[in-house]
Amino acid sequence: MTAAALTGALLAVTAGTATAAPSGLVGDFNGDGYGDIAFAAPYAKVGDQGMAGYVAVVYGSATGLDPAKHTVIDQSSAGVPGTPEAEDTFGSALAIADFDGDGYTDLAVGASGEDVGSDIDAGTVAVLWGSATGLAGGTTVQDPAPSAHDDFGRVLTAGDFDGDGSQDLAAGTGSSHAYVVKGGFTRSGTTGAAQRIEMPEKAKYGIDAIKAGDTNGDRKADLVLTFRTDLDENGSGDWSKGVAYLGTSAGLETSVPRPLNGGTSIALGDINGDGYDEIALGNVFTKEDDHTGTLGGQVAVIRGSAGGPVNGDAPMAELTQDSTGVPGADEARDGFGSAVSIGDMNGDGYGELAIGVIFEDIDTIEDTGSTVLMYGSADGVSRTGARTLSQASSGVPGTAEAMDYFGSDVLLKDVTGDGNADYTVTAGFEGEGVGAVTAMLSDGSGVSPDGDRGFGPGAFNRPYQYGAFGANLLG
Repeated sequence: MTAAALTGALLAVTAGTATAAPSGLVGDFNGDGYGDIAFAAPYAKVGDQGMAGYVAVVYGSATGLDPAKHTVIDQSSAGVPGTPEAEDTFGSALAIADFDGDGYTDLAVGASGEDVGSDIDAGTVAVLWGSATGLAGGTTVQDPAPSAHDDFGRVLTAGDFDGDGSQDLAAGTGSSHAYVVKGGFTRSGTTGAAQRIEMPEKAKYGIDAIKAGDTNGDRKADLVLTFRTDLDENGSGDWSKGVAYLGTSAGLETSVPRPLNGGTSIALGDINGDGYDEIALGNVFTKEDDHTGTLGGQVAVIRGSAGGPVNGDAPMAELTQDSTGVPGADEARDGFGSAVSIGDMNGDGYGELAIGVIFEDIDTIEDTGSTVLMYGSADGVSRTGARTLSQASSGVPGTAEAMDYFGSDVLLKDVTGDGNADYTVTAGFEGEGVGAVTAMLSDGSGVSPDGDRGFGPGAFNRPYQYGAFGANLLG
């Protein structure tokens, strides 16, 4: 749950020179061999329609992300389904994959507040297509059961859950179920069949977070979801629960749900270098005796194995800011775990863990926000060498200000093509809700002091106004 979860339109395509054949690299929308970054401003005004929302891609290069090389798309852009309307929140969820198998990464976009006919807040999902010039045009993904829920597409992720070589799309709803729409996808709107995924118990607010990865190394994507449950009549219960379903040749195996820690953010990646993805679950709601959420926050890391995620009573790590090796102090309402991401920043084969601390105070600056970077190792999350990065840190663009919410989203993704993950962070409430993105490069050992950039909607010729610019970082 990021700050985003708490105008004519512009289609600007200034992507870098594309190669003759697409790279096939995940996250490369224009096929030039560099990873790109997608995000949204789901609460931004488009024309005169408040909270209509838009999405953006900033393209990677040998020198990193350059906001001058970007694409911005909303529902008035050429070839994109729908019309900008108030409270559509186009971009409220994003997922990336090569959905049509042409070698260019595509972007699935949720508009969870969109009305469909007389169905208020039904929600819609569209796939925007990658090409040699970047994202252009789109196609609606049909809701498999439009009368069964609201908020179709409130959360999204993608993966090949049945191992057939085609990418599938998983979409959460405002009810206690999600759907996997199987590939392949075509630009005319055809897809494979849909599989309904039920939560093991009632979800009070629908699906909170969703992410795909390979926890057992069988080259079939597994699905991790989190949701919140009601307290029972005795006042006991969990603020949040998690569940994993393993991929099989027939799709997700839903008869054997794997219970996990709860969470409001999810990341999958190989932290200990054994070939199995770990699951990081950030949970900003910590539970006291009276079952109130204090927003102190925790991150649980679940080990991957040949049998899938290993949870039981002993996760690989349960981290707070009072844990050994974690910078800072565990304080109420810090929001430790507001966002999580896993990626290898130094090429050693172990994934680093980035953690958002969205409401961290720095000195007397309230809720300015911060992030924590922890290194991976053969033993899992290393308890040495961790560092804090915020807008008060030397070399980080911008200035730490009250209620910036730096750490709303975090992303470890290589955008320079050197094989090392770079670091991108959203400050979701920068400028009183406008939002901003900070892009930092890796120097092969960690975050470099050089080549960092910060930008907001003005870099895209969009108005500097409330919008949660930078929400749902993905690449």
